Amino acid sequence: MGNIRAFIAVEIEDQAKQKILELITSLKKSSADIKWITENQIHVTLEFLGTIAQDKIKAISDNLSAISKDFKPFTITFFKIGAFPNLSHPKVIWLGIDKGAEALGELNKAIENNLEKLGFEKEIRGFKAHLTLGRVKSTKNISGLIDILEKQPLISIEPSQINSLTLFQSSLTPKGAIYSNLSKHNLNYLF
Repeated sequence: MGNIRAFIAVEIEDQAKQKILELITSLKKSSADIKWITENQIHVTLEFLGTIAQDKIKAISDNLSAISKDFKPFTITFFKIGAFPNLSHPKVIWLGIDKGAEALGELNKAIENNLEKLGFEKEIRGFKAHLTLGRVKSTKNISGLIDILEKQPLISIEPSQINSLTLFQSSLTPKGAIYSNLSKHNLNYLF
């Protein structure tokens, strides 16, 4: 068995995805050198696992199945656009999460605590709930993008119901990453 790149995420409902794609279309007007996400890449990452041995997939999936029983479905809302490390020197353009950010943080903590038992190290940086919109490839036209980001009005994207955790494989190709669903675990806390 070989190795794969993998991550754990929650998926976004289709109505919200369409609004996010419209937002990206408006940001593309800056002609900045950004690798924007595509419709099939829209998700909120809870834990990036990096390169893992394929024989760990079952143990990770079993842990996600156990974790999902401790959480009930919840709603997230999106409220602003930002950048890591900051708007003055953007490397990653993101969409902030308001309502539901705390629940996503709790999921992240449960995942990290469970996977630590499998030999995964906890992330040193604190978890910040966000949806990545794009990654800056060069400084070409970056000032135009910064202008748009600073002037962008509050966006109206439908709330999205979070019903499950998904373990994804990420395959890198010349056209960008392709994500494959390895296992999906419904949130089903009953009490």
